[in-house]
This record gives sequence, C-alpha cells and structure tokens, in this order.
Amino acid sequence: MPKKNGNITRKKACSILSDVIDNHLTFDVAFSKHTKGYNTSQISSTDKAFIYLLCSSVLRYLTQIDHVINFLLTRPIKKLPSNPKMALRIGIAQIFILKTPHHAAVNTSVNIVTTRWRGLVNAVMRNLIRDEDKYKEKFFESPRIPKWLLNRWKKNWPNDYVDFVESFQEIHPHIDIAVKKNIRKWQKKLNAKVLPNNILRLKDSGIISNRPGYQDGEWWVQDYSSQLAVKCLKIKKGDEILDLCAAPGGKTAQMISLGAEVVSVDQNKERVEQLNENMNRLKFSPTIIITDILKFKTKKKWNKILLDVPCLATGTIRKNPDIMYSKNDKILKSLVDLQKKLLKKSWSFLNTNGLLIYCNCSLEKEEGEIQIQDFLKNNKNCEIDKISPTEIDESEDIITSDGWLRILTKGKTSVKSRDGFFIARLKKIA
Repeated sequence: MPKKNGNITRKKACSILSDVIDNHLTFDVAFSKHTKGYNTSQISSTDKAFIYLLCSSVLRYLTQIDHVINFLLTRPIKKLPSNPKMALRIGIAQIFILKTPHHAAVNTSVNIVTTRWRGLVNAVMRNLIRDEDKYKEKFFESPRIPKWLLNRWKKNWPNDYVDFVESFQEIHPHIDIAVKKNIRKWQKKLNAKVLPNNILRLKDSGIISNRPGYQDGEWWVQDYSSQLAVKCLKIKKGDEILDLCAAPGGKTAQMISLGAEVVSVDQNKERVEQLNENMNRLKFSPTIIITDILKFKTKKKWNKILLDVPCLATGTIRKNPDIMYSKNDKILKSLVDLQKKLLKKSWSFLNTNGLLIYCNCSLEKEEGEIQIQDFLKNNKNCEIDKISPTEIDESEDIITSDGWLRILTKGKTSVKSRDGFFIARLKKIA
C-alpha cells in the first residue's frame, strides 16, 4: 500500500475508533460515517476492507492493548488525549495482531498524530519493538474482555466463557446467508459451504454487495443462529404472521420466502429505512408499520407472532466488538424491563392456541431463560411449546431440557462457530 494511502487508512481508522470508544457510536455507524460520502472517493474497496479489519481488531483486543500501553506510559492511558491514544492502539494492533512490519506500524502511527504527540508515539512504539517479547507477554497475560462482562460470564457460564472470548477474537468472523431458493446453485456460485438447516456459509471475506446474486435480491446476510428462530415457528404457505421489532428484516425475509403474509412493526426509523431497502432489493412486500409496539393498537389477533426483542446483543460480539465497551449492567437492566413490557404487549395480540416465538441474540440469562421463567410464572395462560429435535438439524447441543434453544458461540456439532442466541416458543392456552 503506498505511503499516502497507508496514512489515509490509519487516519480513518483513528476517527472511527474515536467515535466508537469516546463518542459511543456503534461500529457500523461510525464506519459508514467515515468511509462513505463526497470526501471518501480516494478510498478503494481494498482500503475500506483494511480499515474495517484494523478497527475491528483494535476493538476485539482493546482490553489487552490498553493493558500493554499502561506499562509503556509513565501515566495511565485514560489521561492521554484521544488522538495519540488511538494511534498507539492502532500501532500495537498492527504489530501483535495483524503482523504488520515494524517500520510500517511505527511510521503510520507517528504520521497520524498531531505534531505535539509525534515524539511520544514514536518513543513508545520503538520501546515496544525493542522489548517486544516482554510486552507480548503482558498482552497475553492481560484480561481479554472488560471486567463487567468477564464477571458476568464467569458467574453464568463458568464452563463456556473462555470459548466465548476465543470466538469473539476471531479477526475474520464467518458470514452466513439465507437464499430464496436453489441453495445448491448459490453454494457453487458463491463458493459457500452448506450448513445444517439449509444455511450457507461464505468461505472467503470480501465486499458483500459485490457478490453474485446480491443486487438481484437472490439472498441476504443472516447468521446461522438467527435463522433457526423462524424455523421454530412452523410456517405454512399463507400464514399471517405478526413480526415485532422486525428491522432490519432478516427474519421478515425468511418468513415471506416460506410463503407467509407478514405484518412488520418497528419504531426505529433508521432501522425501518434499512428494512425497506432490504425488502425492495429482495422484491418482498411485507406490510410495514412504524410505531412503538407498546402503543400499537389493533383489533386483529394472530395465530403466529415473532418477537425479536432489543437486547444487549452479547451473542454477536464476534461481528460487533464495540458492544463490550458501549454496554453495561445498567443498560442490561433497562433492556430486561423493556423486554418484559414487550412480551406482555405481544401476548395480547395472540389468539388462544397461537404460538409466539420470543428470541434475542444475547448470552445473558436475564434476557432469555429468566425472562421466560418469570413470564410463565405470571401468566397462567402460557406454556412452553417444546421445540423437538426433529424440527432442527443437529440440535443436540442447543435444545435444553426446558424445550427452548440456548445457542452458545462454539458448537459441538458441524457448526463450530455461530452467534449466541436464545429462542423460546410459547403457546397461549385457554
């Protein structure tokens, strides 16, 4: 990569990381902000891919990177201004994670800081290289994720939390897709692997929108775990389904492709805009209602409802590493309260003998198991409609004795990596 482009990509990465870590934007929003628009024509697709890889690598290993920086500085990293702080984080990520040549990592880190901080960044990076083995040892002995999350997982998942962390630090996470039809055709065209339950996994990385069939609306990106929620709803052609918290629409597309007539409800205008874009590309036409579900009024009752609640999304850290630094226990509590209200409201739309899928992409038990146990306790007209192993291929490591799905990030069957997910099927009884 030419020197000019090297500096441009690192400066963009610096700005993105500052927006994510300091200003609490999501990684996707920050990435789009700094790589799209009138002033980014000089950034090629290759540059964008590198920026994404560099930023996501810093976020995946941020706890360890900052641990090393604190040993290299005479004062804590939190007292350092954002510009040199991000430059050091990028430099260390390049050396320890991306294996960038030392001279390139040092030069680009120095070149992206203001003049005042160049001496410090240069000295720190050269000290790191001079005693690389020592600092690499510090890097690997450090806690790998923030304390608030590590403590939660040690308590709730004592036998699995190490697997969670390892899966989230993969710098090239898998990409799964759902296809409308002709799965074998698209397996060959996309050089993909067929997973259980007729799901495709792409074997190589690259710009999604440039791949065959994407612009023609033949398939969409949706993780393996997420696709199982719709498979549990027993959809038949012509079924009318209420799709709550529907955007950005992966599950909506799944249901329509199975022949369902879908009413999709979501209140987030930006996400609904994305839902509309996705449905237009896929040539699907659900009825879309923009409103707060808690204020949604209708006289109609449904036999099938899918409720994909807002959650902490810790099951998706593999693809959204910013979650580790933007979420906390306080946010979890507010989400659990919201989920409780959404489930109660959704239940009022369901016919007797109807089915409701409650799901989310969180590994936190308060948002899954405990939420459903509390709902069952407080609603005598609700029972678990147990999900059978005959409904889901290779389900032995995800179906619990309670009859719901608890999907962890590391599989024991042929699907070794996947998002964390919780899925429960509830039935309304008289």
